[in-house]
Amino acid sequence: MKKLISYAVAIIMLIATLSPAAFSAENSCDCGQSPIVYISGLGSASLIRDAGSENEQQLWKIDTEYAIKEFATLAPSVAALMATGNYDAFGDDLIAVIKTVFGDLALDGDGVSSDRVTYELREYTSSEHGLDRDYYFAYDFRISPFETAALLKTAVETVKELTGHKKVSFKASSMGGVIAMAYLSAYGTEDIDKIIFINCPILGTEVAGELFTKQLEINKDALIRYGEQALPALDNDPLAAILYAVIEALDISGIWDTLLLTADFFIDKLGEKVLNEAVIPIFTSMPGLWSFVSDLYFEQAKDAVINPETQAGMLSKINDYHYNVQNKAAEILNSARADGVCIYIIAGYDMQRTPLVPSYLNDSDGTVDTKYASVGAVVAPIRETFSDDYTQAVDFDGINYISPDNHIDASTCALPDSTWFIKNMLHCNNHDGHRELYRMMFESDTQLTVFSDPCYLQFLQNDKDNQTFYEVVPNEDYTELDRLLLAPSLLHFVAFISCLLKVFRF
Repeated sequence: MKKLISYAVAIIMLIATLSPAAFSAENSCDCGQSPIVYISGLGSASLIRDAGSENEQQLWKIDTEYAIKEFATLAPSVAALMATGNYDAFGDDLIAVIKTVFGDLALDGDGVSSDRVTYELREYTSSEHGLDRDYYFAYDFRISPFETAALLKTAVETVKELTGHKKVSFKASSMGGVIAMAYLSAYGTEDIDKIIFINCPILGTEVAGELFTKQLEINKDALIRYGEQALPALDNDPLAAILYAVIEALDISGIWDTLLLTADFFIDKLGEKVLNEAVIPIFTSMPGLWSFVSDLYFEQAKDAVINPETQAGMLSKINDYHYNVQNKAAEILNSARADGVCIYIIAGYDMQRTPLVPSYLNDSDGTVDTKYASVGAVVAPIRETFSDDYTQAVDFDGINYISPDNHIDASTCALPDSTWFIKNMLHCNNHDGHRELYRMMFESDTQLTVFSDPCYLQFLQNDKDNQTFYEVVPNEDYTELDRLLLAPSLLHFVAFISCLLKVFRF
């Protein structure tokens, strides 16, 4: 019996000695740089229907050729609509196509995906790591952030074992910040060294709440600005100048107004039907997307689109994230800082956000409201400033947290001293200047603040052409684009001619 016990103990010791954890402990890495896990945004993983079969189809990121082919089947329906004016019949055909293209993405009443829709979870095998070599974490954006955080926990343990480090750092982009927050809530900070949040909807977005509560509003100037801000620099790209000129010409001629009237007409005729029978049932079935709904609209959105009897499991999941993570974001972040985790928050501003909902005047990075990405800043409407007599909301013994352009008050942020605002930064569009900023943050052994480096003050102007930043200046003039949007029609015409000359100049 003693011999048997001895053999058992020897085997257990051998297994323990050969286990990855023991191996990494004996071969710990002393490079001084914790490995970085990059938690990307929505769509980081391709969702495949019937993977491996002859019917395999990529549903997300949507296969453009497949989508065009399916929507092209509406051509006879369009002809019939023009001939008969039967909008209900056309709506039925449109809904059928939407369900064909996107329907299998819907989750069931418990927030669980169909077995037919899968994605490939990345496996990490290399121990190589550093500031220029991170571990990319891809995930299914539809499921609960807590379920994704559990997969992230497994990835973190694997990276630790491979590299011999006791901690990892997160670089979280867009929805990746939601996953990082769920991770902190579920697993604490023991494994985490540093986190950089880049344009993340930590407190949600208003556009998601308004869409989930079926609020639509199209504003012409916001729509034009939204399209033009995505164009390359006009001075360097003839194609961009052509597109700009076309947009301006459409506005000058009044075609934009006609198009928007047509869009409003179709929304009146079909908007509610298409939303209720196709779009809402598919996309509101996803707990992951509910993480984008801000507290302002959360209860209203649940009342509008959730059936508590048939969707009880899904309802429990979205409540869990909303009340235990989003509504406790400031508490979670401050607690992580107190535990020694270096936290850095980047929020873009001065970019037109989604122009299809009533909150189109909310300042943003083009996607996420600046006030939510920054976890609490007071932000003036886009292209506006605070009144001249505005005073900082929270007094920090003379420390100024108001932007030089009098547009943002960062004193109300969860972490005002480690939240940076980058003017004209389009959602998660990075250049070498951003990467140098992130490198500085990851390399530092201590928590940096907005006062640590005069090159990286709290309020930075994005200089995309030169891939750098400069300090935001007081009362900065409107850009050329802003002046055009606000100018009388005669100036629009002059601008149109000017843009044409840019295209053909030598």
